[in-house]
Amino acid sequence: MSLFSFKAEFEDNKSVELVPDYVRPFGPLEILELEENESTPLNLEMRGNSALLNGKPEPGHATVKAKVIFNKPTTIFALVPNGWVPMPFAMPSRFLVDRNVVITLRKIREGKVAANAESLTWWSDFFAQGSPLFNPLPFAFEANFQRKPTMDEFVAGYEEGAAELLHALPKCHVIHLSAEAYRAAYAQLEAFDSRPAQEIAFLQEVCPTLVNRPNRLNGWKLAKEVLCAADKHQVNRASIVCLAALSCLFEHDHGKPPAIGRRILKPKNTYSEEMAFNALSDIRHIELAAAGQALFKQEAFSMCTCDRGLALIWSALSLNGEFNAPNDFELTFNLTSDLFQRLHEADILRLRALVCQ
Repeated sequence: MSLFSFKAEFEDNKSVELVPDYVRPFGPLEILELEENESTPLNLEMRGNSALLNGKPEPGHATVKAKVIFNKPTTIFALVPNGWVPMPFAMPSRFLVDRNVVITLRKIREGKVAANAESLTWWSDFFAQGSPLFNPLPFAFEANFQRKPTMDEFVAGYEEGAAELLHALPKCHVIHLSAEAYRAAYAQLEAFDSRPAQEIAFLQEVCPTLVNRPNRLNGWKLAKEVLCAADKHQVNRASIVCLAALSCLFEHDHGKPPAIGRRILKPKNTYSEEMAFNALSDIRHIELAAAGQALFKQEAFSMCTCDRGLALIWSALSLNGEFNAPNDFELTFNLTSDLFQRLHEADILRLRALVCQ
């Protein structure tokens, strides 16, 4: 059920009104355009039934397309299949909430400075009357420890996130977990955390080589070295963390906008375990979102984040997933120039062949 209706009125007193049941997701391009200019019009496409044309019902399916400029910048993203939408446009209104959202809500409550406080307040006002369902599981998974939390820390983190959400949106619903549900959720955390040592070691080896943008010739040479490092540390070449590293090697020559992988990994000459954990936490969040959407289909939760890098990599890869068995989840994705900025179609095919070896 949509939280909003769309109505356009024209100078000749004609109008169209629609309660949408689908909003076409936006992709990486729209995020980059909004970074350049917060007032960039977005091409909004909505679909629904029984639109009102000039106040009269028009039976059947309807599609409305419009260019829109929102009153406040889009600084919070709902990650949905094949892209992202502003939170109120996600259907159903069920959200996994990550750390940067909860921290911003806390800063607003405490009266502290937060760069996106005004816009987040404006967007969250759409939920002032309730109905959305929130789950702070990603916040509890990451908390603020820069490592995997203990069971007690996980429970405390979840309850902290739930409290901040209820304070900000008192009429909304926040999932409260029983002791048994906490144990099951923590077991899920451990399942997603089954490969951190290998991936941390991989990032600590390759990230110092990603700090400086290579020229076109060296990019391919370094790509092979990154893939060899993945093999060495038993990291899947087609994993998101490996793709993020490769993204840094095929950045635009002038470095603007920065490669999506650079936003996720934030490579430094000295790359600590804590830095690697932070990057991997972001990657776990989108893996969690993809798994949830594969499992719950139309009733799935959308990942809610203020992190543009996270929204960019999710949208660039068009992440989807499928459960082949209860504990056998397989991610699928697209490789495009959104993630590998320098590469044209033939180069993408060349890279795909290297990744799939």
